[in-house]
Amino acid sequence: MPRLYIGGLVALALGIIVSSYFIARTPGDLLGGEIIPPRDAEPPGRNVDYTLEPGKSAAQIGSELEELGVIRSGRQFQILASLTGLQHKLSAGDYTLPRGSSAATILTQLTVHEAVPVLRVTFPEGIRVEEMAEIAERAGFGPADAFLAAVETAVLPPEFEEHLPREDGKLAGYALQGYLFPDTYILPADSTMEDLVALMIETMAERFSPELRAAALARGLNPHQALTLASIVEREAVISEERPLIAGVFYNRIEEGDLIGADPTTQFAAALDPASVEQYGWWKKELTIDDLENPSPYNTRLVAGLPPGPITNPGLASIEAVANPADTDYYYFVADSTKGDGSHVFAVTLAEHERNQQIYGQ
Repeated sequence: MPRLYIGGLVALALGIIVSSYFIARTPGDLLGGEIIPPRDAEPPGRNVDYTLEPGKSAAQIGSELEELGVIRSGRQFQILASLTGLQHKLSAGDYTLPRGSSAATILTQLTVHEAVPVLRVTFPEGIRVEEMAEIAERAGFGPADAFLAAVETAVLPPEFEEHLPREDGKLAGYALQGYLFPDTYILPADSTMEDLVALMIETMAERFSPELRAAALARGLNPHQALTLASIVEREAVISEERPLIAGVFYNRIEEGDLIGADPTTQFAAALDPASVEQYGWWKKELTIDDLENPSPYNTRLVAGLPPGPITNPGLASIEAVANPADTDYYYFVADSTKGDGSHVFAVTLAEHERNQQIYGQ
């Protein structure tokens, strides 16, 4: 359908709404009380990624857009789509929509304009940069090596850069592991790996907010140290509500100058050997005595304190857990193999922990 024709339909529909104001007893007679929106609009200017999935009705789409703050009333969107005859012509695809928009504006964007070709990629929490590279390649951004090269040349914001540990002028941690925020990203189809990595770093700077950084600093951890601990929590925790407890346990061990003793750090240390990765993958499941005695500074089974840097890229829940850990006396935890749901059993004393290992351990 020609753009001008559809635009004319939208204009005509708006004219119908205005004219009906004078014909009906009240504006609510036409839109069921929705002329006055149910809530204030979101501040304009910030974009929201939205995926219009095939088969969704105008009512469903309007409700979702209202929830995201893109429009003020999903009901108005639904009725406007019906009046213009566009309720069955909404184009499925990925969109970037401005918050605080009118229903007519968004309806036009979802029907008149063709969706811009995009690339979409989702990174789960708790994976390494190398694993992200493989996912980005499968999503069509380019070869995995290009992603790793983009990470090597990426620049962190000053609030992160100033805290990076260095030895002889070189970065002591492993590349920028931990600084790529795991999320779903939608970019134009011609975007490069550099564009993707820059957006992931920018998102980390936004989600790991100044407030969260201040909370972590109040507990003695700068942003790099906080992300390092959050990366360990991310690999240890499965149940969301346990994250603050696990973080609290690690804080207790750090305060005592004790070993953190987290298997994921030993797995990370093992994977620094390409031969190990070739045979066991990035996260070796069965650790050997040699693995536990690996002298790598990443092996918290052998080396006290935090490792030089993050072992994975943590999500927001783990970062929040490190910024606001549970105030607990727990010093130990073991996976509850009787439940098999990823939950843990916590203990204060070694004797209690050993008993839990016998009862709940593998």
